[in-house]
Amino acid sequence: MSDDILVLSRQRQLAELWGRTSWRSMVYLTLCVALGAIGGLIWAGITPLATYTIGDVLVATISERGQASIVAADATFTLIACAGGLLSGIAGWFVLQTRGWVVIAVPPLAAALAGLMTWRVGLVVGSSGFAERIAAAPVGDVVQIDLQLRALSALLVGPFAAVTPIMLLAAFWPEPPDGHGQAIESPSD
Repeated sequence: MSDDILVLSRQRQLAELWGRTSWRSMVYLTLCVALGAIGGLIWAGITPLATYTIGDVLVATISERGQASIVAADATFTLIACAGGLLSGIAGWFVLQTRGWVVIAVPPLAAALAGLMTWRVGLVVGSSGFAERIAAAPVGDVVQIDLQLRALSALLVGPFAAVTPIMLLAAFWPEPPDGHGQAIESPSD
């Protein structure tokens, strides 16, 4: 019997804690940052990197296709940040829709933090030390460039993508039947 009361009181404490806007926002932000870390691992794993070939007279050359693939890291990051922003915007709507202005402020912030985490984790996990590797490379060796985000404006894709589903859901999601959001009728003269 006492175990049942203990379980009920813990469930009630968790329900009260989840009812707080600050707690909901912190849990949501934490999950979005974790999503960003996963995005960083994906970015480092799937990005095709350009390569230099060391020539006979110790000259490093890159093909025309390799020059075009230098921007692959930026394009891959942008797609991952867009997907993460859309996911964080949709999740933000469902977690924070009844919390007023918080649903507008927190999801773009969460998407920005997720984008920063994607960038930093990708740089830590991805290849680095290009200058040292190319300096030590023998003739005929192929050396990959470092994973690098050259277009820092790609960091803004996530917050913009997070706002889009919030605006669409706010416009087209049905109002709750409990009376929230209904217009107040003015008394007639």
